[in-house]
Amino acid sequence: MQKSKDLDFKIFKELKETNNYLSGQNIANKLKISRQAFWKHIKNLNDCGYKIEAIPRRGYKLKYSPDKPYPWEIRYKLGTKFTGHNVYFKEKIDSTQDFIWQLGQAGAPEGTVVLAGKQKKGKGRIGREWVSPKGGLYLSCLLRPKKILLKDISQIALVIALACIQAIEQETGIRLSVKWPNDIFLNKKKLGGILCQINAEADKINFVAIGLGININTKNLPEEATSLFLERKNKVSLVAITKKIIGKIEQRYLELEAGKSKELLEQWQEHCFLWGNRLRVKVFDKVIEGEAAGIDQEGYLLVRRDNGLTEKISSGDVTKVM
Repeated sequence: MQKSKDLDFKIFKELKETNNYLSGQNIANKLKISRQAFWKHIKNLNDCGYKIEAIPRRGYKLKYSPDKPYPWEIRYKLGTKFTGHNVYFKEKIDSTQDFIWQLGQAGAPEGTVVLAGKQKKGKGRIGREWVSPKGGLYLSCLLRPKKILLKDISQIALVIALACIQAIEQETGIRLSVKWPNDIFLNKKKLGGILCQINAEADKINFVAIGLGININTKNLPEEATSLFLERKNKVSLVAITKKIIGKIEQRYLELEAGKSKELLEQWQEHCFLWGNRLRVKVFDKVIEGEAAGIDQEGYLLVRRDNGLTEKISSGDVTKVM
């Protein structure tokens, strides 16, 4: 299976990097495969929505590429050290998080990415469903942190959110904001969210499954949500923005592993719109109300109560009180 994925990528790369017609026999010889095997991969690309023109005695030429995050599209000139080198794409899946979790347990390498066109049972925080219609970015990434302690694990979700908004801002020029702990906002409407699930024992982290759900070209959304398409009134390249996000995730994650959490959390705070607002935070059966005072060095939310005491919150549902 992996060999087949690599051949799809290599044949796609050959076609992508020229405007001329290429000999199928020459490509087959170069990749040390039969002409029949070459034909099989060309058919696979055509079945995926590519238009590859074939002219006798001239060869093959790529005429059109669909805007879908296929593994070969993501890997092409990605420029990362390890993230996105091992990619899976499913047109439809129950949950990218379930799939990446299984891959993590099976020993998949750090940086493995799972992408989907649509999820049937997308996962949100606290066991909620994440509605995943066509047009969104649904991505899960496997991380195996070596220098991040279990007590600091909440930093990862914040840093991943920071990476996403920085990538989208660079790609589109649109200013975004965040809400603790994991929501991405655009013009006061929800654009996406981050889910961080941990496989650990005692004080050892085996792996972290990071899930992203971001409304890119989604059209039909609830009133409280939005997408880049709805704000821009034109489509955004899903392939380009996915690659940008993957690259930025690796960059920020490596900075976190290198001990730069203070700088990263400061950048995150600059994008958060909660500060100075009165909040109601539900933590299990307990409700805490007070003013949003920032986050601490571990990424926990600080809420200053009316009695002057400051509560440190590691997880919970946050609502602004009008």
